[in-house]
Amino acid sequence: MNKLTLISAIATTLFTLSAQAEKYYVEASVGNTDIESESDTSFSILGGYDLYEQDKIKIAAEVGYNQYAELTSISDFLGETTQDISSLAFGAKLAYTPMNKLDVFGRMAYETIKNDVESDGLGSFSTTTDEITYAVGASYEVVDNFSLGTQYKYASLDGGADLTNVTVSANYHF
Repeated sequence: MNKLTLISAIATTLFTLSAQAEKYYVEASVGNTDIESESDTSFSILGGYDLYEQDKIKIAAEVGYNQYAELTSISDFLGETTQDISSLAFGAKLAYTPMNKLDVFGRMAYETIKNDVESDGLGSFSTTTDEITYAVGASYEVVDNFSLGTQYKYASLDGGADLTNVTVSANYHF
């Protein structure tokens, strides 16, 4: 399934369900991913549903797509190698509202991370790994139903590499 089809399917599903307005939201983010000593621009889109909201606590279920990085390296032995790292994530968000319009939150997600590799020396192949990712962040409601935020995400990948992702985001509640 190509990336545009996946993003379109998520967006279409969320817009279709907008009849239950205040419970659904979409979020888009852009940022930077670091994997070991390499980094690249990242973007993601996710949809969520508020399962529970009482006093200053909110709990939500989320599904999203992350395009973490496209990394290119050159070596004498393998030639040019390009890695395209992306994921599909299913997770939960716990948010606390310490003051009006400000949320601080934590996220935990189960992500299937795919690494598509193209190499002059090895040809093309893909690897997939399942990981638990953790994130912390904050968002501020700028106007009704629209907020801006930032988050830091971490995952320890198979093979010992660490993935960190710092993003800024825009969120719209239906």
